Amino acid sequence: MVPLAVSAVLACRMLVATTLIPPWQQPDENSHVAQVELARTRITGSGYSPDPAREAEILRSMSGYDFWEHRARGFPIPAVIPESFTAAGARVGTPAGGGLTPPAYFPAAGRLLSWLPRLSVVQDMYILRGISAIFGMLTLWVAWLAAREGLGPFGGATVAMLLALHPQFAIVSTAATPDAVANLFGACLWWMAVAAVMRQRYLWPLAGVWLAAGAAAAADRMGVPLLAVALSVSVVVLRLHARDRGWLSRTRTLGMLLLAAVVFGASIWLLFASGVSYGLQSIFSGSLAPVPEARTWEYFARFTSFLHQSWWASLGWGRYPPPSWWIGTTIALTAMAAVGAAWSVFRGRTIDGRTRVILGLAAVSLTIQVAAVYWVYFRLAVGPQGKSLFPVLVPSLMLLWAGLTAWIPETRRAHAAVALVAAFAVLDAAIWGLVAIPAYYASL
Repeated sequence: MVPLAVSAVLACRMLVATTLIPPWQQPDENSHVAQVELARTRITGSGYSPDPAREAEILRSMSGYDFWEHRARGFPIPAVIPESFTAAGARVGTPAGGGLTPPAYFPAAGRLLSWLPRLSVVQDMYILRGISAIFGMLTLWVAWLAAREGLGPFGGATVAMLLALHPQFAIVSTAATPDAVANLFGACLWWMAVAAVMRQRYLWPLAGVWLAAGAAAAADRMGVPLLAVALSVSVVVLRLHARDRGWLSRTRTLGMLLLAAVVFGASIWLLFASGVSYGLQSIFSGSLAPVPEARTWEYFARFTSFLHQSWWASLGWGRYPPPSWWIGTTIALTAMAAVGAAWSVFRGRTIDGRTRVILGLAAVSLTIQVAAVYWVYFRLAVGPQGKSLFPVLVPSLMLLWAGLTAWIPETRRAHAAVALVAAFAVLDAAIWGLVAIPAYYASL
């Protein structure tokens, strides 16, 4: 019953998101659709022929849906609709991917569109939004499986419902971008990580950890940090399962894991080479030192504040912020959860050893992903996006729930779960009623 109930909740929210958010109003949706159009082919009388990127058609559609009016403050509205993204300005996006081989999402989605009749760019965009919604729904099911195995049936049901009601998750899961794909593989990695900790037979789950990490890294550059997460999980699981064995058993296990690492590392590179290469090049491009704009505490505070806010909810590239009471509520929840999670991991006595290991790995995973966001965005003084943390959204929500329950007596945790789910529902309703609808439909 739990998967069906949470699936129904998320399906309703994704329907609201894809209906209320106009075309091209998701971050980078225009350039991602253009890259898919570049990768597609179309059926002709003599077989297949390349389909152009259709930039001019996308730009005309963007103008028709008030793209520039809803873009970030200070971005000029062009007097004449441009014919290419280059003429429209760098902030509109470029389908060429900076000259690098694009992530695997784009050729795969382009091939899928090649099987369909040639539709308008808006119709193609909605098809890609629908594909993202499917990946979002699969992510929810995987999250339930992971949380149930790591925190028990009650904890699994609670975390699944929190994900279904997370204000930003439905928005990201209905965007015509690779984000939903990376989020699904991130959730799969975490499910396999939990399984490797909880089960005696852990080699196959570890193999799943590495395959999920490789697929996430190939799908989107913010999936690349999951390779470091996979390495951390492997080290912890090896130490955990070898702790009570003799040196010969430990040596045999280490040898098997080293051999498996070589085999799976080579497999990941062969399967996902172009996408992973793109992610690595885009993450480690440029100077190692931060640009001058990123060397002030004022910018650090502003960056950190918006990263936290946009993890919870962000519309219109940050142009439409939630109310101050909304932001204050999310800060309070985050602070309480952080303190409670730290207490549970380091000093708590109400959780068993395996659960403590899982929460510790969740904290490590979140730390790695946060560090990657600061490296990619803060170093270059580029505005952060909370959705970049969504490849580790499932362990983040497990930490949130475990951290908040550390403050609650065990006999009251059912009430706490109901209260927290209700709080998420109120926060989500406020985003649509107080932010999205007034922003996009004020003239109605």
